[in-house]
Amino acid sequence: MLLKTLKFYNYKTYYGIQEIDLYIPKKVRQEELQNIILLGGLNGAGKTTILKAILYILFGKRGMTDLEHKRLFSNVINNTFFDEGGRECSVSLSLETDSGEEWTLGIKWFFDQNKSVTHEERELEIKKAGSKMSKKARIENIEVYNRFIDRIIPYYAAPFFIFDGEEIKDIILRQNSNEMKAAIHKITGMEAYKQLLVDIRSLKNSLEKKLAKSAGQVKLSTFQTQLDEVNGTITILESKKDTLNADIRKFEELIDKTKEKRSKKISRNSKSRESIVKQQSRLSTELKLATDNLNEFLNHNMINIIVGDKISKLKKQLKLENEVSHKKILRDASLTPYRKFINQLLNKSITPPLSQEQLEQISKLGEDIWIKENAIKHSVPEDFNELHDISNNDYSFLINLAIKDKTQAANYINKIERLKQELESLEVEIRNAPESVNIDEENDRIDLLTKAVGEKNLRLKSLMLRLNNALDERANIKNNITRLSGHGGNLEELMEQSKQVSKAIEAMDQYVTEITTLKATLIKEEFSRMLRQLFRKQDEFGNIEFDINTYSIRLYNDRMKEISIQDRSAGEMQMISSALIWALTKASDLSLPMVIDTPLGRLDSYHRNHLINHYYKELSEQVIILSTDTEITQEYVKLMESNSYKQYMLDYDEEKKYTVIRDGYFQFVKG
Repeated sequence: MLLKTLKFYNYKTYYGIQEIDLYIPKKVRQEELQNIILLGGLNGAGKTTILKAILYILFGKRGMTDLEHKRLFSNVINNTFFDEGGRECSVSLSLETDSGEEWTLGIKWFFDQNKSVTHEERELEIKKAGSKMSKKARIENIEVYNRFIDRIIPYYAAPFFIFDGEEIKDIILRQNSNEMKAAIHKITGMEAYKQLLVDIRSLKNSLEKKLAKSAGQVKLSTFQTQLDEVNGTITILESKKDTLNADIRKFEELIDKTKEKRSKKISRNSKSRESIVKQQSRLSTELKLATDNLNEFLNHNMINIIVGDKISKLKKQLKLENEVSHKKILRDASLTPYRKFINQLLNKSITPPLSQEQLEQISKLGEDIWIKENAIKHSVPEDFNELHDISNNDYSFLINLAIKDKTQAANYINKIERLKQELESLEVEIRNAPESVNIDEENDRIDLLTKAVGEKNLRLKSLMLRLNNALDERANIKNNITRLSGHGGNLEELMEQSKQVSKAIEAMDQYVTEITTLKATLIKEEFSRMLRQLFRKQDEFGNIEFDINTYSIRLYNDRMKEISIQDRSAGEMQMISSALIWALTKASDLSLPMVIDTPLGRLDSYHRNHLINHYYKELSEQVIILSTDTEITQEYVKLMESNSYKQYMLDYDEEKKYTVIRDGYFQFVKG
C-alpha cells in the first residue's frame, strides 16, 4: 500500500487548500531506488499536524480518550479562515492498495460561532484499478468503517508505521504490556493462523454433532463403552492433577520461605530495598486474594457460565410457546359463541339430509366468516410444535433463572496476570539493586525452585488440556446417549468428512508450530543484524537479543545478568526500537508506508549516519520523514537527496499566521 496525496482545507495552520503529493512511482522505487519523501519545517510549522491527521483519517478515535479527542479538535479550524467567516474545515487522504484500487478518505468538521465542533462527517471514495468511475459513500456506522479500513491498514499495526521518532522508545518501554504483545503477535500474522485452527475445530465439532444424530440406536452400547473408558481416564487425570497441584504448592511455599529469608537480608541493606520488599509482600497478598476470589467465583458460578447460552435459548423457546398457548386460549374463547350456534344449527333436521363431509364444510366456512367478521387476530401457526409441557411454577423458575456473565472471571484473571507481571518486575528490581549482603544463594535457590514450578505448571497445563478434552468428550457422549435418534445425514459420508477434518487439524497444528518458530527466528535474526549496523556501543553489553518466546527485547551485562532497558539513554532506546520495527516489518505480511516525525533529533552524528545509510532507504517502499532544520543538515543533504524522490518545505508565515507547503527542503535541497 502507498499513500498518494494529503489535502488540507483550512485545517489548523494550513490556510486555504494545501496539498502534498506523496506518491512514488514503481519505476522510481525499483530502478532508481528512491523511497523517501522529505518534509522539513521549523517547530510549529505543522509537521506533527501531518502525522496526526493521517492517523485520525485512518483510525479516528480508536486508542484515544474522550479528553484527548476534545483537546485535539478544540481548535482545528484555521484562525484566519474563521475570522473571515468560515465555519468548516476538512482533511482528505488518497492511497493506493496492493490490488491497485485508489481510496480517498475524507473528514469534514463543522463549527459554531464559538469555534466549537458541532459535528463531523466522514466520506469514502473508491476507484477500482483501471476504472475512471468511482463510488462514494457517507460513513454513518463508524464500526463498519473501522472493519473496512482494517482490511488494508490494521489498527494494531499503527504504532509500527506511523510514529513520532522521539517517542519511538515507548515501543521498548511498553514491550511487556499485553496490548503490545498482542499487536506484535498480530503484525507477524500468527493471529490469522490460530483463527484458522479455531474455524477448522469448529467445523469438526459440527461434524461430530451430525454424526451423533446419524448414529442410531445401534450406537448406544458403543457410546456406553466409550463413556466408561472416558470416566476411567478422567479419574486418573484428576488424581494426577491433585498430585501436581500439591507439588506446586509445596514448591511455592519453599519459594516464599526463601524470598522471606532473602527479604530479611535485603531489609538490612537499604531503604530502597525495604520499600521494594514491602511492595512485593503487598502484591503477593493481593495475588493470593485475587486467586482465591477467582476460585470461589468459579466454584459457585462455573455451571451457569458454561450453560448460559443454552439457558437463553431455552427461555426464548419457553416465551414463544407461552405466547402461542395464550393465543390459542384467546382464539378458542373468541370462537366459543360461534361453535355453540353452529352445533345447534347442524343438529336440526334438514331435508334432504346433508352428508358428514358437507356438515364439516359448512362448519369450517362459517368459522372463517366468523373470524373475518369479528376481526379475530389470535392466529396460531399450523406447523408450530410445542416442545415443552411444564407447569406454571416450572415456567416461572426457568424464566427467572439467572445467567452468569464470564466478564467477572475475566477481570479476576486479568488482575492475576497483572499482579504476576508486577511481581516479576519487582523481582528484577530486587536483583539489580546495590547489594551489601550476599543473596546469591537465595537467588539461585529461587531460580531452581521457580524452574521446578514452571516445569510442574507446564505438565499441569498439558494435563489440564487432556482433562478438559476428556470432560468435553464425556459431556458429548452423555448428550449422544440422551438424544440419540435415527434421523440425520449419511453416516459413512459424515465419518469420512470428520476423518479428513481431523487430518487437516493435525497438519495445521504442525504448520502453526513450525511457522511460529520460523517467524520468531526471522525476527530475532533481522533484529540482531540491524542492531549490529545501528548500534555504536555493543561492547558495553554482554549480549543484546530478542526473546522469541515472549516477543521482547532483553539486555545482559558482561556477566550475562539481565539489566533494565529503562536505564539506557533515549538515543540507545531509539536505536533498539528502530531495530525491532525493522525486524517486525520484514517478518510481517503487510506492505505499509512509514511516516516518521523528527526521527533524528536526539541522535548523535554516528547514529544519524547509520540510520540514513542502512535503515530508511531499505525500511519500506515509501518512507515519509518529517524533520526540523537541525536534523538533516548539510552533512546529510547529498545522501538524503540521492534516496529521496521529493522534498517539501513547510513555510510558516509569521505575519499571516499560516503555513504554505512549498517544493524544496530548507535552503539545502532544490525542488
